[in-house]
Amino acid sequence: MTAQEIPPVAARATAGRPREKAQKFPILITAPALVLMTLLIAYPVAESVHISLGSWDGVGSVTYRGLANYRRLINDSLVRQSIVTSLVFFVGTVVCTVVIATLLANAINRKVPGARFFKTIWFLPVIVPVSVAGVFWSDSFQPSTGVVNTVLGSLGLGDAHAWLASPTTALIVTIFVAVWTQTGYAMLILLGAMDTISPEVHEAATLDGVSEAGRLLRITLPNIVPMLGTVTTLMSVFSFNAFGIIYAMTRGGPGNATSILPVQVYKQSFIDQDYGYGSATAVVTTLIVSVIGVVVLQLFRQQRLDAR
Repeated sequence: MTAQEIPPVAARATAGRPREKAQKFPILITAPALVLMTLLIAYPVAESVHISLGSWDGVGSVTYRGLANYRRLINDSLVRQSIVTSLVFFVGTVVCTVVIATLLANAINRKVPGARFFKTIWFLPVIVPVSVAGVFWSDSFQPSTGVVNTVLGSLGLGDAHAWLASPTTALIVTIFVAVWTQTGYAMLILLGAMDTISPEVHEAATLDGVSEAGRLLRITLPNIVPMLGTVTTLMSVFSFNAFGIIYAMTRGGPGNATSILPVQVYKQSFIDQDYGYGSATAVVTTLIVSVIGVVVLQLFRQQRLDAR
């Protein structure tokens, strides 16, 4: 039987089978990932919300208390202070990381002398365990034995600065260490985006006499706006989860000067054994991070549309 002799119904059935297989294939491929996401993300989040609505000391069942933990949060001055500290830490970390990473990626992309060496040096902190980085810099900023004060003393700038004992300088130091650990990661992502820009565009800019600063502002940045948005969002999430660095360096001190929200969650849950209250703080933290992430993505999406 030739193709022309195949009945129309049979032909439609034969053509429909590949289409059905093509529609089922993505589902089959993504099913394992969806199951893992459900087990590793959705379930813990749902359980945290459940625990936040009650009282639990880690043993037995949760005693339902409604929104009592959330009402308690509103009147908790330590939590309010932690929110402010988290936002200051977030702004300082994200702004410094993205700016420095952009400048470094641009310099390496423009093949400055020693570009490969600097690329490796700046990426090394990314592979250093967070706890190791925290302990290393905590020792480096000690008043009498730290290398930072030793270097400053040799330059005539004083050798007895109590960096981690002052609320203001302690927060600045933790921001510095967070930037140090995250910049290399952001740099590599932005460098990959810059490498996709056509060399002809830069050659035309060179012929037109455009300076390096003008090239960065008028050519490079507009072409990597989507990736800048992604990097800024990632750095925002990282900054709100910088528990390891801060706990290794200051334990949230002096006082509560560096106690960002994850540190507060740890203290409430594992030190005070109040898992319901700690879970409520964790839920609020997740909501804040989600709102910031959405706002950042929308801002960069608007910048992309304006660039067009």
